[in-house]
Amino acid sequence: MILSFAGLPSQSVGRGGKRADIHRASSTLEQMRYSAEQKAEVHASLEAILDRLDGMTRGPDPWEETCLVHALSFLESGLYDRALRELEECVLPAGERSPWREHQINRNPRRYSVDRLRQRLDGVKSAIR
Repeated sequence: MILSFAGLPSQSVGRGGKRADIHRASSTLEQMRYSAEQKAEVHASLEAILDRLDGMTRGPDPWEETCLVHALSFLESGLYDRALRELEECVLPAGERSPWREHQINRNPRRYSVDRLRQRLDGVKSAIR
C-alpha cells in the first residue's frame, strides 16, 4: 500500500527552483512524427526491395532478412527514419557488410519468406489508415 506519493523524479524541484517538466520532451516527440508522404516513401522502398527479391526468384539471405525484419519492426513502432536506415543496410553489397554482424546474423535460423515479409508490410500499411 502506498502511504504517500511524492511525485515522479521529473516533477521534483532541483537547484534554482525550476521543475523538470515532462513537456520539455515534446520537441523530441514532434521530431518523431512523419508525414504521409514520408511514410509512403519508406513503404515503397521496402516494397521495391521485396519486388526485387521476387524478380530474382529467391528469398532474402540472412543479412537481408534481418534488416527487413528490423525495418518492419521500426515501421510498426512508427520510427520511419530508423526503418529507412535498416533498408539502406539491407541493400549493401556483400563486400561492404560488417563481417562481425554478418557472422552473428548467420547463426540465426531463417524464418521469413518474401511473402511473410510482405504480409507484415501490408499490416503496417493498413494500421496507419
